[in-house]
Amino acid sequence: MSEIDRRQLLKNIAIMTGGALSASVVSGVMSGAFAQERIDVDNPVFSDAELNLVAEMADMIIPDTDTPGAKAAKVHQYIHAIVGDWYYDDERATFMKGLHAVDSGFMNGSASERHAIMTKLDNEEAEEGKTFFQTFKELTLVGYFSSQIGAEQELRYEQYPGPYEGCVPFEKVGRTWAT
Repeated sequence: MSEIDRRQLLKNIAIMTGGALSASVVSGVMSGAFAQERIDVDNPVFSDAELNLVAEMADMIIPDTDTPGAKAAKVHQYIHAIVGDWYYDDERATFMKGLHAVDSGFMNGSASERHAIMTKLDNEEAEEGKTFFQTFKELTLVGYFSSQIGAEQELRYEQYPGPYEGCVPFEKVGRTWAT
């Protein structure tokens, strides 16, 4: 992905999340941290149970539909890399505190119980800055749409675009462009 593509990706995700992205996420993406087949985490911070929790929560935000969801795109591995390798210590501590505060019944809960827990997290208000769940959703969206699945299957990607057409009905293209 070229520098221009990364900037456009960050701009599009900032629009989707309704605001600015954190400096750590921007730094990670600009340095090449994407959800991909293999992600090496130099400073692993999640236990296996925490990584499974992150995978399940991300998959509830972007489930499988006619395209693969967050789990298939390895978004949980991306979040692990960003939190472990790119977050500052205070950001990492805040994220881990939020992750540990997720209801302990989430992993064993039914789909409706999980939905209720996620809805409760989504309705929390931040005392200052972003809530844990707002940060989690931001990481999920950046990880998903920077992955090969997100860019090529959810969004449209054409490496060599044809002639420029300034005004095309959305129905003609069917999906948002990745680049």
